[in-house]
Amino acid sequence: MKILITEPDYFPEKSLIELKKLGEVTAKKFDRKELMEKIEEFDIVIVRIDTKLDREIIEKAKKLKIIGSVTTGVNHIDIESANKREIKIIHLEGAHTNSAAEHTFALIMALLRNIPYGFDSLRNGSWNRHEFIGHELKDKTLGIIGFGRIGSRIAVFANAFNMKIIAYDKYVDAKNVEKLGVQLVNLDKLLKESDIITINCILTEETKEMIGIKEFEMMKKNAFLINTSRGEVIDENSLLNALKTGKIKAAALDVISDESKVVENPLSSKIVQYAKNHKNLILTPHLAGSTHESINDATMFIIEKIREIIKDKK
Repeated sequence: MKILITEPDYFPEKSLIELKKLGEVTAKKFDRKELMEKIEEFDIVIVRIDTKLDREIIEKAKKLKIIGSVTTGVNHIDIESANKREIKIIHLEGAHTNSAAEHTFALIMALLRNIPYGFDSLRNGSWNRHEFIGHELKDKTLGIIGFGRIGSRIAVFANAFNMKIIAYDKYVDAKNVEKLGVQLVNLDKLLKESDIITINCILTEETKEMIGIKEFEMMKKNAFLINTSRGEVIDENSLLNALKTGKIKAAALDVISDESKVVENPLSSKIVQYAKNHKNLILTPHLAGSTHESINDATMFIIEKIREIIKDKK
């Protein structure tokens, strides 16, 4: 077996040792042209979100049997093309849950307490406490869009802060939600009643740009919006308009639409440009799943699944 890891910086040495027991490992970051040239050599490829496996690349991968994606979502992979070739696709089932939930809460706290702006002001020589008066979480209504593993973990944290929690998810059992002290509501009610809204759903045709002009109009004028799911879930032009015109108070994003282009040149993004000059938008570069603990758990999970597939084929 020849195995390719396309994001070696996110592959711990311990995991690499285990993977080498399964075959010959190449750990190298390729650009698209190099990947097109090299992909046909490999039986297994392990990727993260920055590696796009589209139809053209998958068709070039004549020997490919397994794609392991160290992500929860798989919108960076052409699933249809892989299925036609009977290529197995493995992705995460909870390995990033705690880290993503913690990062979501870190963004909530940073946004409501003006932490980045207070720090930036102080390191530039100013001591302006009055400029950065924040908000408490106690008794605020938190609206969670997407109540899977991450959303439910966020609810556990929110309960510790004595928040009121409501959630929107068409595919969960209301009884399981209520066990966590959370009320399941429709999307319109969540948008109208929440002081803080956090998006934790996967990207599908149904969720793409689910938050747009109409949804921003429903939100409270002092609402805070957090997104740690996928950038494409929000219509970014509508978000920028909502921030500029004061339709919502502020936002914090860990994800941006079309991140492959933003990675190459962050300042090409209108979202990044806006954040440079305004104090109501916090951005982080897709860090929610990036902890040493979650990376180790995620890579070991993928390796174990690959091991199971190889064993079943023998």
